[in-house]
Amino acid sequence: MEATLTASERQVKEQKELLLSLRATVEELKRENRERPKVAFSASLSETKGPYSTDITLVYKHVFTNTGNAYSPVTGIFKAPVRGIYYFRFTAFGYTSKHRRVSLYKGGQLMVTVTDISTPHDGEDSGSNGVTLQLEKGEEVYTRLKAEHQVYDDGAHHTTFTGFLISA
Repeated sequence: MEATLTASERQVKEQKELLLSLRATVEELKRENRERPKVAFSASLSETKGPYSTDITLVYKHVFTNTGNAYSPVTGIFKAPVRGIYYFRFTAFGYTSKHRRVSLYKGGQLMVTVTDISTPHDGEDSGSNGVTLQLEKGEEVYTRLKAEHQVYDDGAHHTTFTGFLISA
């Protein structure tokens, strides 16, 4: 009987140690989740832009969300608050006979573009593109409208720019 009791006591002790280990793991995961930065934004132009005689950085003034405040609705620039992998997507809408070309840049380097060459029979068109980028803290991402091109937007929010942190 004493041997059976000792074996049972050993099992209870092992189960208590396992439970303590699992609790510690759960607390560590909770701490990591609290410390992981939350970064996400989505915004629209809310007005038509262009055509201009030079390329311009688009400033998306209508902000749907800006968790982490990494996107500036004053400059149109997203600035990475932490090193990580980010996803960006943008849409360019056209309602007139003007051509559309919007490009996404990482710093001064062209990453991806949306282009539409309008024709007399064209009417309205929309295009979008997206990219996943590795960014260092402080690197900037923004979109630019090509000279002599135009994008349309209004209260329906056709022309948008979105980004979020996938992993730090």
